[in-house]
Amino acid sequence: MFTYYKSMKAWTPEEIKGFRESKGLYQKDFAALIGVTREYVVYLERGDRTPSETLKKLLDCLEAQQTKKKTKRKGA
Repeated sequence: MFTYYKSMKAWTPEEIKGFRESKGLYQKDFAALIGVTREYVVYLERGDRTPSETLKKLLDCLEAQQTKKKTKRKGA
């Protein structure tokens, strides 16, 4: 588990917004997906708040899942 923290992404406001947009989600839908309010997503994307370690892990997992799906499509 310790090595996971070393490789965990920082998740800047730009990365969070880019990831949400890459999934084609509105802020309210993205908020529902990650279990926060739409307002919190706005704060994250503006840089007013920073994601918790738990949220970073969740975003890492969602990103890995998205990457895995893209890889499967290319190989299919």
